[in-house]
Amino acid sequence: MEKETYQELLSILHKEVKPALGCTGPIGICYGAAEAYDAVRGGKIKKITAKVDWGFGCKIDDVAFPGSEMLGAEMAVALGALCGDPKQGLEVLKDVDPEMEVKAREVAELVEMIPQWDRKALGFFLDVAIETDIGTGRAVVMERSDGLVLKERDGVALEEHEADPSAQTASAPILKYGIADFYEFAKTAEEEDLALMAEAALKNKTLAMETINRRLGAGIGAVLYETAEGNTKQKAKAYAAAGCEARMSGVNYPAMTCGNKGNVGIAASMPLAALSEDLKLPESELVRASAFSYLTAISVISRLGKSPAMCSCEVAASLGVAAGSVFLQGGSLEMAETAIQMTIPNIFGVVCDGAKLACAMRISSGTGVALEAADLALKGVRLANNQGVLAENADKSIDLMGHTSLYAMVDSDRELCRQLFEKRNIFPLMTFEERQKQ
Repeated sequence: MEKETYQELLSILHKEVKPALGCTGPIGICYGAAEAYDAVRGGKIKKITAKVDWGFGCKIDDVAFPGSEMLGAEMAVALGALCGDPKQGLEVLKDVDPEMEVKAREVAELVEMIPQWDRKALGFFLDVAIETDIGTGRAVVMERSDGLVLKERDGVALEEHEADPSAQTASAPILKYGIADFYEFAKTAEEEDLALMAEAALKNKTLAMETINRRLGAGIGAVLYETAEGNTKQKAKAYAAAGCEARMSGVNYPAMTCGNKGNVGIAASMPLAALSEDLKLPESELVRASAFSYLTAISVISRLGKSPAMCSCEVAASLGVAAGSVFLQGGSLEMAETAIQMTIPNIFGVVCDGAKLACAMRISSGTGVALEAADLALKGVRLANNQGVLAENADKSIDLMGHTSLYAMVDSDRELCRQLFEKRNIFPLMTFEERQKQ
């Protein structure tokens, strides 16, 4: 592999794979609010106005935050303002104080969420202004959950940054590369360059086992694990589902994200960890397969968009797992591409309706499809190309899927979000436990 290509793919991994505490959608809201309140540097909060991308305005209400029992976008803003440390990035809620969390519940009543229904650009967007008795702080976050582009106090800019071009779908650097490049990178990478993948496996498994051992969330991962004896596929589904449930339940451990998405990071790594354990493979093989899986998933996310109509935690992660599991079992590049092609018809067009515990079920089913496709590919089974949503090869099929998500599904997603936003007004602020009883 050419040195320039190698270094760019390695750089992409390090940029797109990082720890995040809590679900990255609402955590991005927390981060922006923390920056806004940090700008004004104190004072009693009188009013908060949060202009937000229409997708994020209604798709983050059903997950808990680390250090809090409460749910809701308004609570995300309040927690970020009062309890968040913007210097911690996506671990902004690392040190939530119980006393301040109680105050945040009161501040949440002062938050006005304004979805930007006419916004054409897709991707994370938050413009939050916090008015206090000593001034007004404002922060604008774009493209990435931690992508600060403006921070000001009383209309005077304190910080200004360009939006990250690599997070924008049309200019993401990974779009220059395809499955063959990711496969070669995973095969040839220096072991020390893949230490990040070992860290991802460790952090994400810690989350999964916390859920399994404490039977958190809805119990999806725990039950799958308890009934998985001798069944590697079910164990893989259990690990992936349990990791997701931990994040949705507000477990106070970070996940390693993939493409700025924690659920994708978990779902693209945990099935491979389970497979590696049962096959008794060395860690060096797991980290290579994980790199292949993560790069594949990042390339899919970059085509679907960072705030997609399609469910990236099932779509992107399952394609990564299909490729990674073939790699882990010694399969060829052609087999990995076949596994991707076998997976696509089963996950194409799955709609994102927001972060919630049900995502664990989606991740579980996506894992099953991916591992089954990989097994079939390893045994020489394949689907014919150029039928239905399949193009002439895996890369072009992913392009077709991305085009559908970015264009054909946008209006239907906006309409879904309008209905979700109307529905959310029926329910007052509530705790995670109260929501689970509904």
